[in-house]
Amino acid sequence: MRHDVGIAAAAAALALALAGAGAARAAPPPPDLSGLWSNGSLTTLERPKDLKALVLTEAEAAAYEAKRRGKPPEIEDDVGGADSEWWELDHGLGRVRGQARTSWIVSPADGKLPFNAAAKAVNTARMAGRKGPTNNPEERGRTDRCLPGTAAGPPMLNGVYNNNYTFVQTREALVIHAEYFSDLRIVRLEPGAKHPPPAVRRWLGDSIGRWEGATLVIETTNFTPLEVDAPPGGDPAADMVVTERLTRLGPTRLHYAFTVRNPARFVMPWQGEMVMQTAAGPMFEYACHEGNYSMTSMLAAARQAEAAAKAAGATSEGTPGPSAR
Repeated sequence: MRHDVGIAAAAAALALALAGAGAARAAPPPPDLSGLWSNGSLTTLERPKDLKALVLTEAEAAAYEAKRRGKPPEIEDDVGGADSEWWELDHGLGRVRGQARTSWIVSPADGKLPFNAAAKAVNTARMAGRKGPTNNPEERGRTDRCLPGTAAGPPMLNGVYNNNYTFVQTREALVIHAEYFSDLRIVRLEPGAKHPPPAVRRWLGDSIGRWEGATLVIETTNFTPLEVDAPPGGDPAADMVVTERLTRLGPTRLHYAFTVRNPARFVMPWQGEMVMQTAAGPMFEYACHEGNYSMTSMLAAARQAEAAAKAAGATSEGTPGPSAR
């Protein structure tokens, strides 16, 4: 009797083990996010001043799109910017869950970045310096210097052109190649992956992904000081953490949500979401690199302006100017 019971128990245990193995084998693989995606849109990260609500009715959206579509963005003191042939001007507002959105930011409710007082002071000083001469490349912003992090993020944000991304997914990684600035970000997917120590800082941060059902959740830390943009006196490599969630909505759409936590810059975490669409392609080379002609020309023009101002001042005081020497 005991022998029969033992055999039955062993058989039951074996059956359960085989059932578990079968269930493991039957678990569906994670969805493949590979493809060419675009987040080009009239919608931008922050809500424009003339729009108050997050969601517009279709009639309101049509009126706004008719007013904005085909016109370049309003950019002050940008030589040649208003007449650029590179603007992508055929986009409408972005739709999320069928709603026409006025900003990607959904929290705070006003659609604005929740900067703290110190960060606001830094931003004001930076904008003031942007319009005047500069002494060194380091005084210019990341975009002027062709440094990474302006499109590939995280978070991944759209601009006025080159809004395409190539995703290549394997079992070990998701590789994100942004067309704008040709930034390349690698999201590690291996189980048990850990971020490096806080002293190790990387352009675009250190990204680790994990699957929650059909959604890829990405946590990125260890940003470089220039990306964190901390105010004076703060840790230039503050504990900024970006959490992203990527979910396929079908063959041609990808839902993208993100949360940014950075106490050195913001009074609260802020959140956004968008829907990315497949793009026909191809991706084009964005040949911007640190130290290129634009940076050289900007600094040279500043030196010329300084020399002209000095000469004008000397002449007005009765001192012979350069032409008289």
